[in-house]
Amino acid sequence: MAMNKGRNMTGQDPNHSHPGETELPPAVADTLARLADAGDLVELEEASRAAALAFPGAAAGWRALGKSLVRSEAWSGALDALGRLALLAPSDAAAHNDLGYVYYRLGREEEAEASYRRALECDPLLAGAHNNLGALLADFGQVSEAAGHFRHSLEIDPGGSFPWLGLGALMGRVGTMDEAAIVCLERYLCLKPGDPNACTLLGNLHLRMGRRQKALDLFRTSRESRPLITWRARSEGASFSVLFLYAPGFGLTPVEHLVRKAPYDCHFYCVLPDGEHPLDLLRQVGNVVVNTIADADCDRDVLPFAGDLVERLGLPTLNHPRRIAGTDRESVARRLQGIPGCHLPATVRLGGAELARAAAKGNLAGFALPILVRVSGHHGGDKFERFHDPDAVAGFVASAPEEQYYVIEYVDYRSADGFFRKYRFICVGGEILPYHLAIHDDWKVHHFRTDMPNCEWMRAEERAFLESPHRVFTLAQMAALQAAVAAMELDYFGIDCSLDRQGNVLIFEINAVMLVHEERDPTFAYKTPFIARIKERFDALLTRKAVCRPA
Repeated sequence: MAMNKGRNMTGQDPNHSHPGETELPPAVADTLARLADAGDLVELEEASRAAALAFPGAAAGWRALGKSLVRSEAWSGALDALGRLALLAPSDAAAHNDLGYVYYRLGREEEAEASYRRALECDPLLAGAHNNLGALLADFGQVSEAAGHFRHSLEIDPGGSFPWLGLGALMGRVGTMDEAAIVCLERYLCLKPGDPNACTLLGNLHLRMGRRQKALDLFRTSRESRPLITWRARSEGASFSVLFLYAPGFGLTPVEHLVRKAPYDCHFYCVLPDGEHPLDLLRQVGNVVVNTIADADCDRDVLPFAGDLVERLGLPTLNHPRRIAGTDRESVARRLQGIPGCHLPATVRLGGAELARAAAKGNLAGFALPILVRVSGHHGGDKFERFHDPDAVAGFVASAPEEQYYVIEYVDYRSADGFFRKYRFICVGGEILPYHLAIHDDWKVHHFRTDMPNCEWMRAEERAFLESPHRVFTLAQMAALQAAVAAMELDYFGIDCSLDRQGNVLIFEINAVMLVHEERDPTFAYKTPFIARIKERFDALLTRKAVCRPA
């Protein structure tokens, strides 16, 4: 789980003035400087507020007030103070950078970006503004420009630390630059030893490269350095806080989008298969627990430890680990068999050696060809193929005989027009919400693989589905979906499905690791309100669960 949420304020002297500004009386300026050095936020806020009101034309008073309110996380007050500062000192790069930081913390990213860019217009050598803009652009997925700002920051301040973290996170996200990402993150950790964000990112990279022990050591270092990684609410006075449990690896519920601009505090805790947990601390910070350890294959070893932790905490929990343990593909196929109107392709989980022997005998666990074979624990179509003869299966398994495999019945689900359609629903607290429709001319359907960006008719069909799913799925088909949702006994998860030629709901996959993300491609802007609705329902579910906390 990437936790690269760091932003920074500039460290400009609060008494620094610009041409045309009114200066504070020396005694007042000295008092503000003394209080800032002492770190007394209450007295500093009172004194700087008094100075700003007594000398409204003095930018230094508003600067001191804005910084004190930022340090207290009083964002609306900081916005007012720094906004006044920017008006008084329009060429003050630091003022615009600090104002951008406050906009970011309030969830107003477009205004944050504009402020950071204005800061760099005023001072192209302001390293902090390059860092902040780079981090924001990374959030937007604008990898190349973000990397450019981090590199500019390093050119300006070669001893800076944050750009190495930003570059490492970006390169790790690309997926083809893991070694370069590792170098950047290791450089950052030389400057910031034990930083939990960097240790987590670096641990995931080593895990992806098969270096499990090194990854676990990094996750332990992260947890020892700081047990919790915290994202503060994007509003003042959060009414509750959420404890998110995660583990090393990639079988996690993607919650980054769901908790962006959240009205509650988020605390992330890494569950490892050893050691004691700080139960008192975890109870203190969490009104409700969200278990993001969500892949019954990838997380098979750690789920029992997570389940034990949840039961010891005794807090309301979404997606209890004990329930996740029964959501592997084979178990789900068995569980949902017999639901009227549902078609679950037969699925069997086999070890590589067992599958190789079956392929050699031409007897593929009783399945008729063609069949689908996928390596367990993989998503997005990776290591997942259709086979028409046993020899090809044997060759596929030979590349990784130590893995576990799913052998799956192949169902030809082409529609009458020859295209394959895969519908995704996200289920939140029992409610079934449409997320997307992917239309493709091949059986392996994922939204990113399709030609939908270039096909207006496909996008029009997706939009119609999002607006009125009942026009695609009849009442009987929706009832079948609802029965499948109830059988899963989970609080939050996704369903990928289609409709077979007999009118049954053909369910490909049900699990809690399906991605929900903000749509930044203007071609698919019509999806935004439906994605927002999923987030709203998720927030509402957490609010209900938090209210139910035992006394």
